[in-house]
Amino acid sequence: MFLHDARTLSATAEQEFLPYKKITADGRACERDPREIFEALALDQRTDRILPNGYCTLPPRQACDKGNACLSCTKFVTDATFADVLKQQRDETTNLIDCRQRAHAQRFGEPMTDDNIWLSGRTEEVAARTGVLLAIERIRRSDGTTVPVRGAGAPQRRLSPDTTQNTAEGT
Repeated sequence: MFLHDARTLSATAEQEFLPYKKITADGRACERDPREIFEALALDQRTDRILPNGYCTLPPRQACDKGNACLSCTKFVTDATFADVLKQQRDETTNLIDCRQRAHAQRFGEPMTDDNIWLSGRTEEVAARTGVLLAIERIRRSDGTTVPVRGAGAPQRRLSPDTTQNTAEGT
């Protein structure tokens, strides 16, 4: 019975993961097959690669040299299930920038310059999250269903709403 339950849980996890289009840190569609990403993650064995705002697809035997800079990493992918977290992180970072700029102006009597290393890093984070969120929104309809994305060289075809909702995005 336990093996049956384990297979059922695995199948359910895969069904929940596959329908969402994966977006890279720079807002582009992830080129990898979603099934390949799901298998590479091996979610139950690689909890160190599950992030609060997406997934790390770095192969298990490679070490991460990015630290906490996942949004600048080519191995980072995310999808619509993380949109709320990404929005929250973007808003919190924007508020932090505003707060730090006010404190800097109060302390030094002038605003932070654009070449400030801390400010440029946070600005890049906000821009990255905004780009990812825009890419996620481009594939979502107003009724909550997602829009399948046409692959390069593939003719565009109309799909019924039932087919669209049940089709894995990006295929």
